[in-house]
Amino acid sequence: MFTPDDLLFAYRWNADTLIRLADDIDDARFADQPVPAINHPAWLIGHVSAYNDVVTALLTGQPFDNPWTLPCGKDRPAVADRSAYPAKANLLQRFTTGVDAVAHAIASAEPANWNAPIEHATWGKQFARVASAVAFLTSAHLAYHTGQLSSWRRAAGMPRGITAVPPAPASDQDDALP
Repeated sequence: MFTPDDLLFAYRWNADTLIRLADDIDDARFADQPVPAINHPAWLIGHVSAYNDVVTALLTGQPFDNPWTLPCGKDRPAVADRSAYPAKANLLQRFTTGVDAVAHAIASAEPANWNAPIEHATWGKQFARVASAVAFLTSAHLAYHTGQLSSWRRAAGMPRGITAVPPAPASDQDDALP
């Protein structure tokens, strides 16, 4: 049976991958667009950070503002102006703080929270229940933008960036094939 722990494993894997892809990118290059209109590291990390806030709000039953019009929202394109975005360290700190908050919210959410309808004018039309939105945002959405960061690295002439995958948690290793 699929559990919140399974979702948390995938979410942390994606979040760790994004952090590792960003690790060796110099702050000065965080808004570079080696290909016209490409989403750059500053926009990508700012974008997924905003959705960490949404996931936490959904799982705790709190209201939230639609992040679409924020500087890194889906309705705001990335701009090649480094001064338009926070420093790399600040972006990564916000992201990792958000990851911790999401992980806590996933681990502690009651079944009723997962099954609750979304009481939001826009989001309630896209997702029937909190579980659907959380599953999408913590897996497909984060992985999609992590892939964009990997593509940005290649377009910027940087190496792939990840040489090893993180180890599976002990509970998953117990069931691993030899």
